Amino acid sequence: MQPPVPENEAERISTLRGLAVLDTPPETDFDDIVRIASEVCGAPISLVTLVDTQRQWFKAKTGLDGITETPREVAFCAHAIMGRDLMVVPDATADARFADNPFVRAEDGIRFYAGAPLLTSEGAALGTLCVVDHAPHRLNLDQMRALRALARQVTELLELRRLVDAAALDGPPESRSVDLTYLTEARIRELRPIADARNMAITLGVTDAASVQADPGRLSRALDYVVFSALKVAPPGGRVAVRVLGTPVPTVEISHAGGSIAPEWQADLDGTRAADELVPRAVAEILRSHGATVARTNAAIGSPDVRFELRFPPH
Repeated sequence: MQPPVPENEAERISTLRGLAVLDTPPETDFDDIVRIASEVCGAPISLVTLVDTQRQWFKAKTGLDGITETPREVAFCAHAIMGRDLMVVPDATADARFADNPFVRAEDGIRFYAGAPLLTSEGAALGTLCVVDHAPHRLNLDQMRALRALARQVTELLELRRLVDAAALDGPPESRSVDLTYLTEARIRELRPIADARNMAITLGVTDAASVQADPGRLSRALDYVVFSALKVAPPGGRVAVRVLGTPVPTVEISHAGGSIAPEWQADLDGTRAADELVPRAVAEILRSHGATVARTNAAIGSPDVRFELRFPPH
C-alpha cells in the first residue's frame, strides 16, 4: 500500500532539510541509541530513519548491512510518521498495509516493526526510531516506554546538532535565574523509562537549594545529554546516581559504573581535547557558555564507579 503524505509535508521537509543531517557520516551518539533500542526491545534490527521526499535515509543502524536508504513508497516509517505515537506491527504478513511489501515478501523478510516518530517541538515528524524483527514480535509496556524515550533522545541530538551547524551557539546565552534541581529532575524523569527497561536504577539526591543563571532550554538539553551519556555506558542492571548541591557552588554530581574513559563532551569542556563530533561539541559549548567546569572526584574506596561534578558559578 502506498503510504499517505502528512498534511504538513512541505513544512516537514523544510525542517528536515534545515537540519543539514541527510547524507552525513555516522555519529557515535545516534549509533548508541540504535544499539540500546535493539537491546531493550529484543529485536535484531534498529534504525534511525529520516523520511525525505522520495526515500527514507538511515542516520544510524544496527543489524542491517549494505544499505543506507530505501524508497519511501515501501517504507514502514513513511506510515509511522503519520501518527504522534508508536506504530506497532506485530506481524506484517497479517497487515493489509504491508503484506505485499517487497521487504515482507522477501526471504527472511520483515515480520515485526515498531516505530516511534521523531517529533519536533512544532509537531513535524521527521522520521522514526524503529526496531525490526524477522519473526512476529510484541513489546511489553516497559519496552514501549523506552522506545518512546529513546526517540525523544534522537530528537534532542538533532537539535543539538543544528545549534552547532547553524552557529547558533555564538555569543552569550539569554539567561535568567533557574532552579538547577528542577532542570535536573525533569531530565531524569524523561530518561527513567530507558533505565527501567535496562533494569537500571537512576536516582536523584538533593543536598540544598541550587540556582544558576541560565538559558533553561539550552542548559536542560546539555544536562539531558550528560546524564544520558552516563546511562549509556553503565551496564544493564547497574545504576546512575545524580546529586544536586547548592554549596559551596551550584553543582551536579554524577556517579555511575562503567565508562572509565572521559566522554568527548567532558574532554572538550576541561580542555583535554576538542570533540570530533558535533553533538558533544555543542554540549561542551553550552556548558562553557554557562560558566560550568567539570572535575572528576574520588569515588568510595574499592568502588568501580566513575564520579564527576559539573560546577557552576555562584548565583
